[in-house]
Amino acid sequence: MSGDIDAVFDEVAAAMIVAANGRNVSAVELILKHHGFTQLGDGTPSQKTIWEKQEHRQMLWFQWRWYDQSQAFSIQPDMNILSLELREGNVVLRRAEQRYED
Repeated sequence: MSGDIDAVFDEVAAAMIVAANGRNVSAVELILKHHGFTQLGDGTPSQKTIWEKQEHRQMLWFQWRWYDQSQAFSIQPDMNILSLELREGNVVLRRAEQRYED
């Protein structure tokens, strides 16, 4: 069964590249929904969105976070960070990350 979750990891990681290149996380969200990930939190807007999918003893964990890079007298675009981990317990087996500004 590990092969299945590895394939999902690869598909989400590929969608993260598309999202970073297109500066839009919606490509990843479609894949997450398609594979039955659960969105954590209360659904209110925040600067962090987390999705997870549990399969046997392994878990895929996706996080999208963003922050304002602006400083006084210097308006900068927001930084978006997409992170994906394949975990077994507290051990991270695989990790992928993409960043983009918008």
